Amino acid sequence: MSTQPSKIVSLEQALAGVPDGASVGLGGWIFTSQPMALVRELIRQGAKDLDLIPTPGSIAPDMLIGAGRARSTVCVFLSFEQYGLAPHFRRAAEAGTLKVHEMDGPGIAGGLRAAICDLPFMPIPDLATDLPKVNPQHYRTLPTQPGERRLLAVPPVRPDICLIHAQQADEHGNVQFIGAPFFDVMLAQASRRVVVSVDRIVSHDVIRRNNHLTKLPAHMVDAVVEVPYGAHPTASASLYRADDAHLREYVKASGKPENFAAYLERYVGKPRSNAEYLDEMSASRLAGLAVSESNLG
Repeated sequence: MSTQPSKIVSLEQALAGVPDGASVGLGGWIFTSQPMALVRELIRQGAKDLDLIPTPGSIAPDMLIGAGRARSTVCVFLSFEQYGLAPHFRRAAEAGTLKVHEMDGPGIAGGLRAAICDLPFMPIPDLATDLPKVNPQHYRTLPTQPGERRLLAVPPVRPDICLIHAQQADEHGNVQFIGAPFFDVMLAQASRRVVVSVDRIVSHDVIRRNNHLTKLPAHMVDAVVEVPYGAHPTASASLYRADDAHLREYVKASGKPENFAAYLERYVGKPRSNAEYLDEMSASRLAGLAVSESNLG
């Protein structure tokens, strides 16, 4: 029998105590593996003035902004792809109610690496963009010798807590991705606290048989929450597709404040658990999103 403590907790327990003003990393990529069940719970718990650090995201950071929980973001971009720009991000950025620290891919990766290595900065190539002008807080020119490549220094990007969604984990916190982990591993390494939602808890024997899928070993993870369809309405690799109808519903509701308030009440305020959230979806709708392919051995 294993003597390792279980890291499985409830949604409420996983996010209890997140203070106002915390910096929150958000994993996933656009419409894949956005940590939506965790984001909905974070909104319910009421933390505000959050500083968001999304890897290229969509509805997760946009919902936090629309719910009035964010004061700034360090980001490469937020997008709703075929559905247009992220509605609340765009509106808040244009109104000046959200401070946007614009970065590029090398910049956000360099900032995370600086935090991982506990260094004051990480050098990155100067790609001759205007980012040092618009975001001097995160880009500083490094002195170089004649003939050397121009370099920029990027300070650490270190979230107080990061929220990540993956497909499965064991009770000890060994987390497996049945698909691309994107920036999630770097985000976890750079963060002070790591909370992961997974679609299912599996036995340690399953983890061992498919050890190549373990991208976050237990020592890197503080808490695991089992939430089936926890990335909905975005996709979870090899398990379910993005819910395009729900994403369109979100964008449409975001057009008017009263409609978005109704959306939040229906999908965030009223459901007190992930199960109650899924009750808002029909079984046939969820079944239609399921996929059968898997790279499990």
